[in-house]
Amino acid sequence: MKKIRLGDVVQRTITGEWGTEKKNDKNDIYVIRTADFNNDGTINYENILKRNISNDKINEKKLEIGDIIIEKSGGTDKNPVGRVVLFENNNIKSLANNFTQVLRIKQEHYYKYVFYQLLYKYKRGATMQMFNKTTGIQNLQMKMYINQMINICSKKEQIRIANKLDKIKEIIDLRKEQIKELDKLIKYQFVDMFDLYNYEERKLSEISNFIDYRGHTPRVSKIGVIRMINAKSVGKGFFKYIDEYVTEDLYDEWMHRGFAYPGDVLFVTEGHTFGNTCLIPNDLTKFALGQRIITIQGNKELNNVYLCYYMQLDEFRNKINMYKTGGTAQGIRSKDLSKITIPVPPIELQNKFAKFVKKIDKQKYIINKSLKETKELQESLMNKYFGE
Repeated sequence: MKKIRLGDVVQRTITGEWGTEKKNDKNDIYVIRTADFNNDGTINYENILKRNISNDKINEKKLEIGDIIIEKSGGTDKNPVGRVVLFENNNIKSLANNFTQVLRIKQEHYYKYVFYQLLYKYKRGATMQMFNKTTGIQNLQMKMYINQMINICSKKEQIRIANKLDKIKEIIDLRKEQIKELDKLIKYQFVDMFDLYNYEERKLSEISNFIDYRGHTPRVSKIGVIRMINAKSVGKGFFKYIDEYVTEDLYDEWMHRGFAYPGDVLFVTEGHTFGNTCLIPNDLTKFALGQRIITIQGNKELNNVYLCYYMQLDEFRNKINMYKTGGTAQGIRSKDLSKITIPVPPIELQNKFAKFVKKIDKQKYIINKSLKETKELQESLMNKYFGE
């Protein structure tokens, strides 16, 4: 293993193109944007756009299998500029856009080995010192990027390493797909079990309790006595762990406000995640409730699991849209949310559905554990092959 400049393994660099609006002629071609980048190094082809670009440019810059596309302009604080994806799609003719740079690797090196190493370096923050920021946009200094040092071994060894990392990625993708399918199964079971139009509708205020905190944002830290949960924690049907805790000096204050508990329903009342709903995981104890979020606890007539899945339906979204306020920052007041009616099936049927979800959740837990272990193995191997 030796270190050489990235530029020494690059056969050619290709600047991106944007062209003009498509004209439905032979010069319309797909253009991969940074919006099509996935953070795992793959490309999302679902919403790829077509643009009209001159034939000369198409012939000169058309992507080939193995091309590595670098984001050279854009980026955010969370995802700084320099993301990298690999083009491996034989089914579409395409170019990369003007916010990117394409690296084509020399034949004596294996493109996928180089790609994995650049992906690893990006995730380790290698590009943080390689960009300048103008008018809110991060611009990667390509000269500095090309001059960075990478680990190189024989091509035979490069192929062996890349193939091993491919196998691990296949397992990771499989585990993610299994989790998606289990989530779909729960939704199918919900539709199969409940004939929502045949049940009495009741106001949420009649069959549940609300905890709503809209005070100032409390001081939080990476360590503390009580986990802090806010709108960032609530996905569309899933909970996201945020390492924020109420500082110890505020513990007594939160004792008076009250806490929420495992199994409660979380709902985001305003902001860009407005309407997101999930259940609090059972591995949490109590937690402090932040701004723009409420918890809902069903009474003896309403199972929280049933409530959570009903609140993810378009039918419920249409109901809250009738009460939403604001323009860009949309939201709903908790007193208006409490007025919304929902169908209430027999509690025995709700409980039966909750048991089914619990059974599926156990399967998801096993798969998630395997997924976590596989990701840790991937990180360990990448560190071994590409680390300093």
